[in-house]
Amino acid sequence: MSDTVMASEAAVPIRAPRRHLFLLGLPYAVVPSVSVGLYYGLGGADWTALIPFAFFFMLIPLADAVIGEDVTSPPETDYDALAKDRYYTWLILAAVPLYFLNFVLGIMLLVDGLPFWAAVPFLYALGVTSGQAIVYAHELGHRTGAFDRLMAKISLGMVGYGHFCIEHNRGHHVKVATPEDCSSARFGETVYAFALRDLPGAFIGGWKQESRRLKNRGEAVFGPKNEILQSYALTVLIAGVMVAWLGWKALPFILVHHFLAFFALTMVNYIEHYGLLRQKKENGRYEPCQPHHSWNTNHAVSNILSINLQRHSDHHANPMRPYQCLRNFEELPRLPSGYPGCISLSLVPPLWFRVMNPKVLAWAGGDRSKLNRG
Repeated sequence: MSDTVMASEAAVPIRAPRRHLFLLGLPYAVVPSVSVGLYYGLGGADWTALIPFAFFFMLIPLADAVIGEDVTSPPETDYDALAKDRYYTWLILAAVPLYFLNFVLGIMLLVDGLPFWAAVPFLYALGVTSGQAIVYAHELGHRTGAFDRLMAKISLGMVGYGHFCIEHNRGHHVKVATPEDCSSARFGETVYAFALRDLPGAFIGGWKQESRRLKNRGEAVFGPKNEILQSYALTVLIAGVMVAWLGWKALPFILVHHFLAFFALTMVNYIEHYGLLRQKKENGRYEPCQPHHSWNTNHAVSNILSINLQRHSDHHANPMRPYQCLRNFEELPRLPSGYPGCISLSLVPPLWFRVMNPKVLAWAGGDRSKLNRG
C-alpha cells in the first residue's frame, strides 16, 4: 500500500504533550542500570535485582490497563514537518548508549554473584530489555541516512543480531502475513514452535539476502563489505573486552543475554501477525500488505516506551513512515494489551489460544481458509 493511506476521519489530532512523552523512553532504558546502582548502593541488597522484571512484566501491563489506549493520530497536514523533525531520531540515538550501559553493568552484577532466585529474573529482564535495542535498530534501519543506518548496525552489534535489518527489510516486509515468512506466526502455533522457525529462518534469510547483494555488486561474500559480518565483528569485540575485564565467567551470561534479546524479538514477531494471512490473487501473487494484516494496539504507556512499534498496522502498510507519524485506524485487528502483557500471555499457550484464537477467527469471518495455517 502506498503512503497515501489516510487515517480515519474520526481520528483526533495528536495531543501536543505526546512529543515530550517520548522522552520517557530514556529513563525506561536505564531501569536495569538503576537496579544495579541500588544493589551496590544498599550494600548488596539482592531484592533490587527484581526491579527490572517487576517493571517490565508487572508495572507496564498494569499501567496499560489503568491508563488505557490513546487512539489519537498525528494530523496529515503536519506530516512533512513531523517526519523531518530530528528530535525524534535524537531520542533514539541518546537511548542506544543507555542500553549498552545496562548490558555492561548487568553482566558485571551477574559475575559478582546473585542468588539463583534473583539472578534468573534479573538476567531474563536484562535480555528482554536489551531487545529494545533491536526495536531502535528496526526504526533506524528503515531510514535512508548513512549515520542512522550505522547506528542501527551498532545497536544490533551490542546484542549479536547483525542480520536483523537485512532480513527484516528485504524479507519480512515482502513476505509478511504469508506462510513463506518465517517471522509471521501461524494459527495454532505456539511461541516456542514459532521460535524454532523464526530464529534460524531470520538468520538464513538475512545471509541469503546479503550474499545476493554482494554477488550482484561483484564483492566477496566473506569480505569487509558484508554488513552482517561488520555487526558480528562488533559483537565479538564487545564480548572480548567484557571477558578480558570480568573473566571467562562473564561469557555464559553474555551468551544467555544475547539469546534472550533474540527471543524477546521473536515473542514480539509472534504476536504481531499471529494467524493473519494476505490472500492470493488470481495471478498467484499475494495482495499488497494492508493495515489489517498486522495486529495493532494503542495502549498508551507501552506504545510510548516502544516508540510506537505497537502501531504495527500502519508500519507495515507504510514501512518508511517514521515512528512519530504512525497512525491509528478504525476496524483493525486489535491485541488485548500492549506488547509486555501479550508477551506474558504468549508464554502460556493455552491462555494465548483462549484469548487470541476467537479474535483471529472473527477477523477471518469464521473462515479458516483465510487464516495463515502454514
